[in-house]
Amino acid sequence: MTRVVIVVREVGRLKPDYSLEFDLPEVPQPGSYISIQRPDQPEPYGEDLIVQQVWWRLKHPEIGGFGSEPPKVGATTEILVECAQAIGPYSTDRWRDTLTGKRANGIEVPELEVARVSIRQDGKSP
Repeated sequence: MTRVVIVVREVGRLKPDYSLEFDLPEVPQPGSYISIQRPDQPEPYGEDLIVQQVWWRLKHPEIGGFGSEPPKVGATTEILVECAQAIGPYSTDRWRDTLTGKRANGIEVPELEVARVSIRQDGKSP
């Protein structure tokens, strides 16, 4: 397992809105879809995201530009997975309504391109 910090950007901006830590089997790559289900929402509804970029923070014990003998090995400090908020087939009603409102104001909001029917929690069509 790899510990990552999912950083959710404000809609239409690079500024972080919030972040959450997860232990994942692998590091998500740019373009990956992520859905976060919270305990206050029924499954499968959640917050849908698209990975924009991954930032690896590393530390190394060497000061110079060349390694020593025997070589010293660095380590990972943290892995930040920066994500854009998106509309997905199981977005919570609140999530979907917020992002649809942003779209109505001219802000570009991505949508997960999946072959599933979108179903609102209230049972109405999106």
